[in-house]
Amino acid sequence: MNIDVADGVAVLGAALRHARSTPERIREYRDQRLRRILRHARMNVPLYQDIWNGLGASPDAIRNAGDLTSLPVVMRKHFRARPAHEAFARGTDPDRLITVQTTGSTGEPFVVLRTRAEDFIFHAFRMRAMISFGLRPTDRMARIGTHAHGQSPLAWKVAQRFGSFRQAQIPLLDEPSIIAAALRKARPDVVTGNAGVLTRVAREIAARPDDAPRPRFVVTSSEVLAAGMRRRIAEGFDCRVYDTYCSEEFGLIAWECRETGLYHVCDDSAVVEVLKDGRPAREGERGAIVVTALHFFAMPFVRYLLGDEVVVGPAHCPCGAPFSTLAEISGRTVDYLSLPGGRELYAAAAAHVIQAVAPWVEQYELVQERLNRVVVRLIPDSPPPPEAFARLRSGLTDLLGRDVDIRLEVVPEIAPGPGEKFRFLRSMVGQGDVSA
Repeated sequence: MNIDVADGVAVLGAALRHARSTPERIREYRDQRLRRILRHARMNVPLYQDIWNGLGASPDAIRNAGDLTSLPVVMRKHFRARPAHEAFARGTDPDRLITVQTTGSTGEPFVVLRTRAEDFIFHAFRMRAMISFGLRPTDRMARIGTHAHGQSPLAWKVAQRFGSFRQAQIPLLDEPSIIAAALRKARPDVVTGNAGVLTRVAREIAARPDDAPRPRFVVTSSEVLAAGMRRRIAEGFDCRVYDTYCSEEFGLIAWECRETGLYHVCDDSAVVEVLKDGRPAREGERGAIVVTALHFFAMPFVRYLLGDEVVVGPAHCPCGAPFSTLAEISGRTVDYLSLPGGRELYAAAAAHVIQAVAPWVEQYELVQERLNRVVVRLIPDSPPPPEAFARLRSGLTDLLGRDVDIRLEVVPEIAPGPGEKFRFLRSMVGQGDVSA
């Protein structure tokens, strides 16, 4: 069973109604969708069948989100350790799915697949959050993203067909000065993009205030929005900044409340659990976030450990919205590489090269040791062919420049950093504090 277009439109309608609903009705909707996805995974997805049967877990006994603790947590390694088709529902044709590859900020590239109807849902919940921030149908948006050269998401295409939510797409991996120039030309009402990228772009905008675009607000995503980054973006663009918490596996997980600064959890799209030492974290406690997607049937994610930490907020936001809350997001951050000649490169660009030309890499760590030296530590998933290293080095040289010494090292293990968090795109070259 997969979601079709009619289901996608129905989910969008429910999402818009839920913004004015009650916590009780949202929980009822969430639990109904949860039972449906669990039944589907048990019957149709080999990955979950094997894991649950092996542990004697019984998804049929689960009636609501509170019962989910009886099922095991799954991680990316469970997906990577098995043939890819075992993570798809039986009868699903991967060649007809939308394929999205994560940027690999953990050093473990990962492919997520969904149907076009599921992709509509993926973006529809973000559209709801944008409307809550104040997005108007007549607004011109500028979206700074990795898919800027591709097709617009179906959810936006449908709206744009009726003349609403016009959108200019700007490549995320361009240099900040080029992105700033594109924004000056587009003159958008709303800007969206990665927090780290927007911090650099804000500096470029602030350097020429007389010609600066003046959006009503900026929306950040993908990386932790630290206080200093928020301040610099707000000052550079001279507007409010709102944050969202998203992932390629789940889409929108939470979005910032305009009134309180808490994060509203997307309770009608995902079940969000926060675990501290294996137990549910209490309000004010920090823990690992575990998420179950409610609307993705082609490649389900059930009790998936995302790899980020969050702080649990109040059960109800003081603003009166009917969603549960998170008080803080402690996700991953991605550095810029400062290169010879004053160039700046978003480090995720190197991740895209590695994923494109070196599919044999299971895990990697990219460290800029000096302005003109980058070390890439690699763990192969199988012995690569002899020409593989030359091809990877050539791809990275084209990206970083011939004046950068690129060293490839095959290692047996890559250790996590502080707090046991894997963060493999980082620079040791001083660039000024953008996170304080």
